[in-house]
Amino acid sequence: MSFRKKAILLSAIVAALAIANILSFVFDPSKPRASSFAWLDPSLLIAADYIEIHGRGSFDDMYDETPVVLVRRNNRWLYRMDSSGQQGTLLPVKQARVDDFLAALSRKAIYPKRAFSSEARAALALEEGRASRILVRGGSGLPLLDLLIGTADVLGRDVYFRNTGKSDIYSGEDFFTLYTESRKEAWFDLRLFPGETGAITVDSIQQAELRFFGDNSEPQSFILRRQSRNEARGGWGIPGETIEIDGLRVESWLRSVLEAEGEDFGFNAPVIPEKSIILRLGDGSMRTIQAGRADENSSTSVAVSGSAFMYMLPEWTVNRLFREKSYFAAR
Repeated sequence: MSFRKKAILLSAIVAALAIANILSFVFDPSKPRASSFAWLDPSLLIAADYIEIHGRGSFDDMYDETPVVLVRRNNRWLYRMDSSGQQGTLLPVKQARVDDFLAALSRKAIYPKRAFSSEARAALALEEGRASRILVRGGSGLPLLDLLIGTADVLGRDVYFRNTGKSDIYSGEDFFTLYTESRKEAWFDLRLFPGETGAITVDSIQQAELRFFGDNSEPQSFILRRQSRNEARGGWGIPGETIEIDGLRVESWLRSVLEAEGEDFGFNAPVIPEKSIILRLGDGSMRTIQAGRADENSSTSVAVSGSAFMYMLPEWTVNRLFREKSYFAAR
């Protein structure tokens, strides 16, 4: 056998031994046991009233300084804002997202036991302060769940898990980093009319008024009013004007108003008014949207009648909601 072939053979043996040594060092040498269980017992869901979620963070794998904190009040989940200056503020969240998250935690799946050593915890980022963490509580006392989530496997499909305070390490399909590594805004219910679903429909709106406030001048405004079907195309017109209105376009625009969402919550009212929408309903009630800026350099914020929250709108949403008169003209 030539020297080159001997060298290749010896290198392959050394590599195989090194891999075997690493596996024996990190993983449980006993045969992995494939267990089917849920991280959170479904019977405990009714007791859960507090959720705390730490992502792995973006600096040195440390926890993000502002974990997601969800609390349940009157059977509805809310986001507890604990940032500076907003201690204890409760914000609405997407109930379906929280339900899906809890369903994932309480769903049985196969989680083979993989390791138990401290070396494995270090190698798989399952040490406290490095792993993602999900904490679920139900009142005072011990938590219902305190779960650490480490790195993914080489294929990126499964991740490694460990219950805080326990040594056993498991692997399983990744149902959770979608929630632990998402931005906090992903939890927010940022609909401008979140409690009006089903109460306000396009058919219930009889009139819409748009106002545009100029600098040091009277606001410019126009009214879109519903008319009988045989008086105008699509049943909409502008009082006092002969311009023909595209009713389908009006109703498409109204639908976009009712379904509009912000990109974040704001905490400063628009003190520089710029635009407003006033919707009058068939029952005589009214809904208003007022948009403006807290100062000349800030983004557009919106105040909605009947809501205790401010919403920050991206520019494209502002442009879609506040249309000029010519937009509604029939073509």
